[in-house]
Amino acid sequence: MLFDTTRFPLVFLKEDPRAHSQDTDTEAQLATLLERGERFVLLTDHLPGDHPEESHEDRKRRALFFKRHKEHLRAFCAGLVFVTGERTIPAAVRLAAQGAGKVLGLSFDFVRSESDGVAAAERFLARS
Repeated sequence: MLFDTTRFPLVFLKEDPRAHSQDTDTEAQLATLLERGERFVLLTDHLPGDHPEESHEDRKRRALFFKRHKEHLRAFCAGLVFVTGERTIPAAVRLAAQGAGKVLGLSFDFVRSESDGVAAAERFLARS
């Protein structure tokens, strides 16, 4: 994934067709973003479960990453917006996102369009 920060504090996650080690690169980019020390919102059209099956080691590494960065995420990431388009989001995915949000201290929203996503992101940022 590529972190497009050209519209910061709105950060758009986009597919990177060149990425070979997608997860570690994504984690490095997120760590760099957190190091800025400024509030932001992540927007993406990739939904939980869109990625191919990951190994146990990948899941373990990701869990440790989020555990290490939990406080910074709570401090600087105002939320995560999923732009779904016309896709129907299964209730299980919404519940999983809600559960992850509680653990990480993040707000999540599912919207149909990028303009709705920007509006949701602005609401998250206004909550400071």
